[in-house]
Amino acid sequence: MLNIQTTGLTSPISSGWLPAIGRTRFKPTTDDRWSDLKEVCELLRFDGRLSGLDENLLFRRRRVKAGQSVFLMGQDFDGLYVVRFGNLKTAVTNDDGCEHILSFGMKGSLLGIDGICKNQYRNEAVALTDCDLIRLPSSELFSGARSCSDLEHAAYWAISREVLRGQTSYVLTHSAKSEVRVARFIQLQSECVASMGYSPRCLTLPMTRRDIGSYLGVTLETVSRAFSALAHLGILEVVNRQIVILSPDALRSYEG
Repeated sequence: MLNIQTTGLTSPISSGWLPAIGRTRFKPTTDDRWSDLKEVCELLRFDGRLSGLDENLLFRRRRVKAGQSVFLMGQDFDGLYVVRFGNLKTAVTNDDGCEHILSFGMKGSLLGIDGICKNQYRNEAVALTDCDLIRLPSSELFSGARSCSDLEHAAYWAISREVLRGQTSYVLTHSAKSEVRVARFIQLQSECVASMGYSPRCLTLPMTRRDIGSYLGVTLETVSRAFSALAHLGILEVVNRQIVILSPDALRSYEG
């Protein structure tokens, strides 16, 4: 629980109060978990310059178990979410109940940007593994009293990056025949893992082959056939969701 005090007075840190956030100060209980703006920017890999005006901002973390939703389609927008660790998928469900995967999120991803336009989330974000997220509340993102703040600057930068990622992913995975899309998907996953400092050649895919097929617009059978073909050519070693890239160059140039 949060105890909220809205006076303009500043209590000493030694008294247990955290620095002021606008005109509101938050006093967490001992089991509350928080992240500051510096950690948020590091996760987003924001490389811009900060003014330091928002350095006292603190954001609540949220744990989500595998299979649980972070937010649902149609739910009121309450902020953006930065993935601290774990893997998620975002999806829309049609009126006939058919699910279509839009993206896969991992450490450093920004979720919920579609909710800004209509003040409602337009898709559902579901945890594929146990996750820890940081919520950037809409009250802080769109506060008229703090126009062009460090938080807004970092958020806008990250939103632009997510749009660019989506465009790049679409071009790479949808402008080729079906089995090549799967190879390019693995290549993109390898690059994402490498950007976090891990080996780009050893992957554990958190999503199912059905999820991959939904994301790429191909059938489950096509995904399985592509994995088998890449393994037969000695490009990959595949054991369930464990992938070892044996020949990165061959994977990059694979054309089916």
